[in-house]
Amino acid sequence: MRHRDPLENVAQAECVRLLKSQHLGRIGIVGRDGQPLIFPVNYFFDEGVVVLRTDPGTKLELAPEARVSFEIDGWDAAAGQGWSVLVLGLAHDITDPPDAWAERMRRWPVRPVAPGSRQHWLGVWANQITGRRFYQEPRPAR
Repeated sequence: MRHRDPLENVAQAECVRLLKSQHLGRIGIVGRDGQPLIFPVNYFFDEGVVVLRTDPGTKLELAPEARVSFEIDGWDAAAGQGWSVLVLGLAHDITDPPDAWAERMRRWPVRPVAPGSRQHWLGVWANQITGRRFYQEPRPAR
């Protein structure tokens, strides 16, 4: 019996499917002191853009016009299988731009669960989308 590789790349189309199937992820930005910062966010993904809503603060101050990362993952304990999708891209504040594309993105169903009004919108234009799937080795019976 052939064993599968414990780690495999996920095809681009599957990464996009996974991004569209989830609504909670993490955005990674670089802080003023050069240290990485990671924030959980609710999001919507379509047309190669991760869109999220936020209140004034660190994300809104540091993410626009910066290179950021965005990650989602999942784990199926019964199958012993997990996956991760990573988006690398450039973030833009899309709260006020008058163009039709930004206006359409602001109608996407981003539903934050954290408290606050979340009236500001950020879009992360994906330059690269990669994914990995990993498998837990079966443990011998005792």
